[in-house]
Amino acid sequence: MEKLGDSIMHELEMAEEEVCSAWLAYYNKAMEFCGSSASDIKTKQAGARVGAPVDPNAVVHGCTDVWVDEMRYRMAVAFLSSVWEKCSSELSKLFLSMKDAECNRRNRIKELLIKATQRQERLWLGLPGVVTPILKDLIEWPMERKIVEDDVQSSIRARAQSIQRDETEHKKADDSTVKAAGLTGVNMKDGNFELSSPLVSDLMSRAKVIEKRGTGLMSTWKVTLAIVTEDCFLQLFDLPSSCKLHPGSAPEVAFQNLIPPVIVPSLEGIKGGIKIPSAKTWFDNLAPTESFVLSNCTVSIKDVTAKDPNTFELIEALSGKMMARTRKMQFRAVTREEAVDFVEALKKSK
Repeated sequence: MEKLGDSIMHELEMAEEEVCSAWLAYYNKAMEFCGSSASDIKTKQAGARVGAPVDPNAVVHGCTDVWVDEMRYRMAVAFLSSVWEKCSSELSKLFLSMKDAECNRRNRIKELLIKATQRQERLWLGLPGVVTPILKDLIEWPMERKIVEDDVQSSIRARAQSIQRDETEHKKADDSTVKAAGLTGVNMKDGNFELSSPLVSDLMSRAKVIEKRGTGLMSTWKVTLAIVTEDCFLQLFDLPSSCKLHPGSAPEVAFQNLIPPVIVPSLEGIKGGIKIPSAKTWFDNLAPTESFVLSNCTVSIKDVTAKDPNTFELIEALSGKMMARTRKMQFRAVTREEAVDFVEALKKSK
């Protein structure tokens, strides 16, 4: 039980660290662009992959798209909310099992003491005046579940209050030197904050499930979630192999397939030796597989009379240390109309 409790607390701490890390990266990125002019922003986007400083909290190194960091923060909060809910359930089960274990332990002790006393009574027949009151007290010892539960609950509450006092003293020392950026006026007692989906963010302009293909000879068409952001980026998310979606599927459904189930420590898992995945791996699919700076890109769509008129191509100019390079990617929509509509969205975002 102690191992399970420690595992649950560790899982909650890891989830909270993910939220803090994601918020810090989002806040720093937003503040970096907040005071910049339009020309400065374009300059930063154009050189997004060249000489960018390493930010340990960044979702994708070298990517200056604020939406990516905002998306990571929203999903980190959702992850914490889900972890908190499931851990609360497991803690409730743990407390219930502790009460059952304590009831069983006390009943067993009672049985052993009665048997021991009865045996002593047989051995000490010469001391009936001492044995009789002891045996009477043991038999009358209250074993009702309500009394035992109240006793256990009282012990848990006393321990929790002791931990809370220690944490309060620790926070007083920290609050004098550290302030959480952007959290002024937030009631920390509310807890378990809920944020809307990244797909309804003001930083996103278009999302669509289409197919993509590289320029290599062995390249094949792959279903991907394409997201155009207000900061002139095209973010591509490869869908997991277990995902059975097809081009034209709802972007919300595709995004949900990037989110793995939340697994928290449980009593059954501890007994079965099940290894709980790290909170870090939960975000693996939430980092863009490909990122294009649209201000550096040219987009062209095939002619309506071509063999595959639903296909369009994106070419990005990359700045190299020795010479300029380009990167190409082909995309295919379900219909010609959808392809034209998405190409127009890409051109408007440049």
